[in-house]
Amino acid sequence: MQINDDRADSFWRCPSCQQALAWQNNAWRCDNKHSFDRAKEGYVNLLLAQQKSSKDPGDNKDMVSARRAFLEQEHYLPLAEKMASLILANQTDYPEALSPVLSIYDAGCGEGYYLAKIKKYLAKAGKRLVASGSDIAKPAIQKAAKKYPDIHYAVASSFNLPVASHSQDLVLQVFAPSSPSEIQRILKLDGLWMKVTPASHHLYELKQFVYAQAETHEPETQIPAGFELLTLSHVPFKMSLTSPQQRESLLMMTPFYWTISEEKKLLLMQDLTTVSADFNITLMQKKAES
Repeated sequence: MQINDDRADSFWRCPSCQQALAWQNNAWRCDNKHSFDRAKEGYVNLLLAQQKSSKDPGDNKDMVSARRAFLEQEHYLPLAEKMASLILANQTDYPEALSPVLSIYDAGCGEGYYLAKIKKYLAKAGKRLVASGSDIAKPAIQKAAKKYPDIHYAVASSFNLPVASHSQDLVLQVFAPSSPSEIQRILKLDGLWMKVTPASHHLYELKQFVYAQAETHEPETQIPAGFELLTLSHVPFKMSLTSPQQRESLLMMTPFYWTISEEKKLLLMQDLTTVSADFNITLMQKKAES
């Protein structure tokens, strides 16, 4: 089903004046006559020049391609399935928090893997939803929009989401920076915020190739003002890496790729056969405006 067209109800917000955008004359336009074209892949670029910290912010093409290659081999499928099952469970446990037709927004969606998996999982369970996401990295959004045309996508900063206030039932945030106040703004009252962060032993075996003394990760624990904790789920599992290509793709997904020495990288390519995935999923509910 194609929803990136003029038949779709718009919740996009003009990044220049914060007015609603509507699809008119083959472009997204607001009442103040700001106009944003739709790219051939189907996304809209709502990242203003003054919102950029560099010419091409976010992950570059190589990092995006490596992540797409790694995720499409389903190494992180247990995480995506756990996220989807928690959403489904909490639609039952907290019916006032979610609408009959769910509006789900992925803030920092990358190339779209998690949102697409969750959408498919919920659809199989008979749930109706409108899915959308944004990322500051244009190469990521280009890949996401091309592969998943039934999801709305925009290039945008997670610290200035181009989304109408109180328009979303659930916001996903997977390993991405964000502004809690922006997430609170776009969520409906009682809406849900699902945040995925590394747990203590995430990629620990990989770190052992990078550092002389690998350290565990310090999990995030703070719940922002205006939210209450519903559930905290720990998702640990092991991944088997059977080829140097898989190992390099995983390495390129991390900041370690830019700091590891060539000697250590060679050893990693040869010897890293099993690595720990270790995640925390924090599910919060919006209770009040800050």
